[in-house]
Amino acid sequence: MGLQRRRIRQRVAAGAKYLNLGSGPRGVQSVSWINIDGWPDKNVDFAVDLTRSLPFGDETFSGIFCEHVLEHFDIEQGNALLKECLRILKPGACVRLIVPDGETILTTYLKNPAELIAKRGMESPFAIDVVNSYFRQRYEHQYIYDWSMLQNEFVKLGFSDVRRVSYKEGVISQPIILDDEKYAWESLYVEASKPL
Repeated sequence: MGLQRRRIRQRVAAGAKYLNLGSGPRGVQSVSWINIDGWPDKNVDFAVDLTRSLPFGDETFSGIFCEHVLEHFDIEQGNALLKECLRILKPGACVRLIVPDGETILTTYLKNPAELIAKRGMESPFAIDVVNSYFRQRYEHQYIYDWSMLQNEFVKLGFSDVRRVSYKEGVISQPIILDDEKYAWESLYVEASKPL
């Protein structure tokens, strides 16, 4: 067993019960949390390749928080990551997933393009540049979801109790709400459980 896997097992044994998946510098400094990301950063406990099997045992976590991460993967990679979340969640535990909301972005583009420019804070006078920034983001974004698509993917992968929720609000995700206010207007908030 590698050093990182040993350290991860020690953290879980010491009381880590929540996973901050794709934490970046917004990692939670608590014995209850493990913060992982694809890149080393301030407050990232472990840098891991998120396109591979996650380095945790089955049914390890009581909750997973994941904000503005899934859109960085194509649909197949995103589904594989969600499947890994299902594997490492305890039965009845919840994942809280937040992604840019394709419906909100496109509706705002059509109904109020000036608002879209203002909200994104871009210097371009063209709303279509803002749309492209969401759908590409310097070629970092691979797939933008809307509610019906994401709900379908969760159900297809075996999650239950899939719900659309709001910024800082959740029905089953209360202990794992770490929502960043800067994403509030543009985001789709979803929570889903691993079946009992």
